[in-house]
Amino acid sequence: MPDTQTAFARQIHLGGASGRIYAFTLCPSLQHLPDSPGLFAYLAIPPDGIAPARALFFGRAECGLAATIPRHERFEPALRLGLNAYAVLPMGGLLDDVQDDLVAGTPTPLNLQRDALREISELTDRHRRLTRRVAAE
Repeated sequence: MPDTQTAFARQIHLGGASGRIYAFTLCPSLQHLPDSPGLFAYLAIPPDGIAPARALFFGRAECGLAATIPRHERFEPALRLGLNAYAVLPMGGLLDDVQDDLVAGTPTPLNLQRDALREISELTDRHRRLTRRVAAE
């Protein structure tokens, strides 16, 4: 992980599908996360520092980044994928819109998994409704 002095001041620029670039601040540890609401990215930064960071997940924290990031349901899966850095974008509103823009512009393994599970759930529900309707006829 980058050292505390330089990492906290560093920014990482992540692009959305809209073409907009968002300047996230890298946080070197969980102790450096802000309490404000906003967006976050779980990152895997290669130890050589030469290869680009890989975004593993984009999430939102409506109640505060410091409280949400270590307790999010995707935290442990991100650790298994190489999570070693956090990037935050404190902001008050439009969290859903910006998160959607980021996910569409920079697909991440854990967001794709979440979307696939949501789609499976919707298809399962649709199938159940159709089965009930056919059985009732």
